[in-house]
Formats: sequence, C-alpha cells, structure tokens
Amino acid sequence: MDTFKAYSDVLGAFVELPREPQRIVSLAPAITETLYMLGLGDRVVGVSPFCFKPPEAREKPKVGSYMRVNYKLLEQLHPDLVLTTTGAQLGVTRELAEKGYRVYPFPLPTTLPGVMDMVLNIARIVGASEEGYRLVGDMLGKLASLPPREPQTGYYEIDLGGPVSVGRFSYITHALLHAGVRNLYHEEPQAYIQPQPSELDREEVEVIVYETSYGKKTTPEKVAEMLRERGVEKPRALREGRIIVLPPDTLAHYGPSIVDAVEKLRTELDKLGLP
Repeated sequence: MDTFKAYSDVLGAFVELPREPQRIVSLAPAITETLYMLGLGDRVVGVSPFCFKPPEAREKPKVGSYMRVNYKLLEQLHPDLVLTTTGAQLGVTRELAEKGYRVYPFPLPTTLPGVMDMVLNIARIVGASEEGYRLVGDMLGKLASLPPREPQTGYYEIDLGGPVSVGRFSYITHALLHAGVRNLYHEEPQAYIQPQPSELDREEVEVIVYETSYGKKTTPEKVAEMLRERGVEKPRALREGRIIVLPPDTLAHYGPSIVDAVEKLRTELDKLGLP
C-alpha cells in the first residue's frame, strides 16, 4: 500500500497513512458527515453509534464511541485508516495507535472557520483535496449570503443530561453570533457551561434558543415552563414568547452542515420579528 507521513499535533508524532484509504472507520459524527459530503461514503466501513448524518451512515457497522471501541468488530472490518477527534476521544485515539492501527485525530474546532479548517484537513488526509476546497467554498458561500444582522442578547441551552450552555471556546457561540444571537456566556473562557438560574434571570434576554437531544421532544411553551420552574422570570424572551426550539444535532453537530444550521436559525429569528 502506498503511504505517506503526516504530523499529528495531537499525537506529537508523524503518522504513516495510506495515500488513498479505501476502508475508513470514522468514530466522530462530524468526520463521518464530512467524508460523505466529500463523496467518499462508499469507503466508510464503520462508524460510531452517534453518526446520524447523513442517514445512510446509520446503516454502517457501529465500531465504537468516544470512550471505547469494539476491537473484535474493528478487526473484522480491516480498516486501513481510523479517524477520530480529540477531547474525550483522546484516550481511544492513543489506544488505537498503540494497537497498531493507522489512526489520525482531528482537533475539536472552536469557531466556524475552525470547522472549515477541519473539513479541509480531513479532505487532505484522505486524498480528496479538491473536493474539500469545493465543499468549503460552498460553506463560505452560504454564510456570505446571509445579510448582516445586529446580534440580539440571547440564551442558548442544550439538553446533555442536564442544562448546558456555551462560552467563548465553543464553535456554537460563533455560530449563534453569525446567526444573530449573542449568547449570555459568549465571553466566558470555557467551551461548555452549567448555567445558573440567577445568571439567566435578566430582562435584556431577547431570545432563547433551546436544542433538544435525541429521544426527547419539547415545545417553546414547555421550555418556558421549565425555565420558570428554575426561578427564571425576568427575560423579555419569556414574557413575549420568543423561544426557538431546535432539533437534535442542529448546532451541536460541527460537520459541514453547521452552515445550514446557521441559516435555519437565522430564518427562525426573522420569524420572531426581531430587529
């Protein structure tokens, strides 16, 4: 097999990789979506249980998650490349490398340009540079087509087994701002934040964006009731019913479709009649 060496900042070493991998296992949803949007879905032989985009990815064998890998299944699939991310998956990445698998991790993006950089790097690693440039060009075009909007003070929450918001080291904060929402925690020096009711109970909150998780459904009315039960009463968004409910993996997913999520949120904001 023709190979080349690429340096991994995450592993702190050069990694030998196939020039044109034919059997790829992706253990991160964003990477899986990117591979499909690069036109390489037929080369994906295994994914994680959280790879829901595109729908075709759900039919692939489930090899492992962020924290563990089914090595018996992985061995049967004979991958020539395993792609992972960092954060919680760093341990699995190092374990795969120690077991002799060709593995390449991509850092978690913290901005929208970071998402695009990830897409380009995935494309370069798998030998699809031109397709990567084209895909990122499409992403840039979609974002550029959105007219400027004065950001409104808002609050974003996602259900991750409990209320979670985002700070300045999350790409979601940048995506919200591009859509037209300046999240309450946009200057907090963290990626994810456990919000406190006293911090949310502010009159100047003009809009609330709530993202559900898989297996759970809700409505703006139920979100308002939930917040009031926590003691949140003051936001104008609550009094005037300006609550947007997003489906699972809208902003929480950082694959190429994040630009579609920004467009979707902008449309919902326009419906609320905010300036």
